[in-house]
Amino acid sequence: MHKRAVISFVFILAFLGGLMLRIYDISGQQLHRAAEQQAGLTVTVANARGTIYDCMMRPLVNSDTEYRVIATANPEAIAAVSGCVDKKTLESFTARLQEGKPAVAVIDTLPPPADGLALFETPVRHRGTLLAPHIVGYLDGDGIKGATGAELVFNELLSEYAGKLTVTYTVDAVGKPLEGIEPIITNTLDKAKAGVMLTIDKDIQMIAENAARDHLTKGAVVVMEPGTGRISALVSLPDFQPSTLSEALDDQNSPLINRAFSNYNCGSVFKIVTTAAALENGISTSSKHGCQGSFHVGDVKFHCHNRLGHGMLSMLEGFAQSCNPYFIQLALQAGGASLYNMSADLGFDRPVFLAEGWKTARAVLPSQDQLVSPAAVGNLAFGQGVLMATPVHIAQLISTVVNRGNLIRPTLIKGTVDFDGILTEQPPTPSQSVFSENTAGKLKDMMIYAVESGTGASARPTEGGAGGKTGTAETGWVVNGKSVIQGWFAGFYPSEDPTHVIVVLAEDIEGTGGKAAPVFKQICEELSMLEITRQSNDHY
Repeated sequence: MHKRAVISFVFILAFLGGLMLRIYDISGQQLHRAAEQQAGLTVTVANARGTIYDCMMRPLVNSDTEYRVIATANPEAIAAVSGCVDKKTLESFTARLQEGKPAVAVIDTLPPPADGLALFETPVRHRGTLLAPHIVGYLDGDGIKGATGAELVFNELLSEYAGKLTVTYTVDAVGKPLEGIEPIITNTLDKAKAGVMLTIDKDIQMIAENAARDHLTKGAVVVMEPGTGRISALVSLPDFQPSTLSEALDDQNSPLINRAFSNYNCGSVFKIVTTAAALENGISTSSKHGCQGSFHVGDVKFHCHNRLGHGMLSMLEGFAQSCNPYFIQLALQAGGASLYNMSADLGFDRPVFLAEGWKTARAVLPSQDQLVSPAAVGNLAFGQGVLMATPVHIAQLISTVVNRGNLIRPTLIKGTVDFDGILTEQPPTPSQSVFSENTAGKLKDMMIYAVESGTGASARPTEGGAGGKTGTAETGWVVNGKSVIQGWFAGFYPSEDPTHVIVVLAEDIEGTGGKAAPVFKQICEELSMLEITRQSNDHY
């Protein structure tokens, strides 16, 4: 009997012990969950992507700041914020506070100090007018990933260099911040100072944008360093702003299109290629051809812009006067194969790659089979027919002349910037020899003469001189009974030891295409002033 009582007692004791352990375990889990909740509630105050810089380490984004506040459901904090935001922001701000959660708001004016309120100065991606919007680009609707331009091309890099500002509150079991306990602030926004450096120069970009707007409604400008291929400025009009994308989408002039990367009829700027092909084929600059205002190739009649004719012309005179009959005869003398090969060597059969994943439209060149036809050769000789290319292709052509016949591919990336602000520079692409230094020198002299004494006179800057070539390309389109024409001026500045290649496209113009030359001239003159200013600043 005694033995059974002892066994029963031990059994009951074991049962109660197990029950106590189970109760403790359940209670411990609940307490652990409550403790986890009390461990903290983290709220993101601001995010920042990596920075896009110009070639002189000046930010093109993340250059402005704004003030943001985070507050708990404290009457004093709510009162302080209410005078610093608009009605709509205040409503959404207080709605979150009513849920017992901390709330964040961008404020217009600084609030007075208050319990439960923290104030931060944070970077803004864009504010006001964004320079070079087609190059910088914009983000997707969520503001997280790049959608166009450098934002898209370097999206992975800029996302990797993202920074964040967070505030972590100690909260009770229902997630409400506990009063009297200071929140933990974690700020890694400085990480976003790392990023990518473009070749764009903010000063030159502003010069190019202002000159383009002064003279053009639609068109493009490219300014490039010939020795490196680095694009200092790139303009496309009409342009857009990231803050007004919806308006741009509805605009019939398509401001979101980057016209500097788009194909156009080339017109007479292509006569530089024809001249290069002829010179490389051994044709002398003294070679003369006549112009009576038009020229027949088989059954096809080609007109000169001077319907009365130029008479007999040398190569220099034909180039300066941009005489179509002269260049048709020159191209036929050189042969279609020579003209095709020169065009292909200069990149007129492919896109221009400006960085990995960043390229222009593919230029369109007649095939070798098509150029068996003398009429097709005649058309190509002065940049008409199926030929199409982008302003960047034309800049690449002009720089090859300046670079003594060596082609250096244009680029928009100078390098990457790490968290310490150290630049890892990307070297220029290796040059490729396209034509001889002798040919390049003759082309350069012809382009200078065209500005001094030919059709490019209206592009001549006040000082420094320049070389260039005009172009008026017929598109074959007729709008409201008028032919649509693309106007070009492409050249280099100054005339001796050129430091800049400048290409201007005036889209869909009337008349002779004279709008591009004044843009070129204005850019040259303002570049001269910029150089003087920079030298003066360096001196002091």
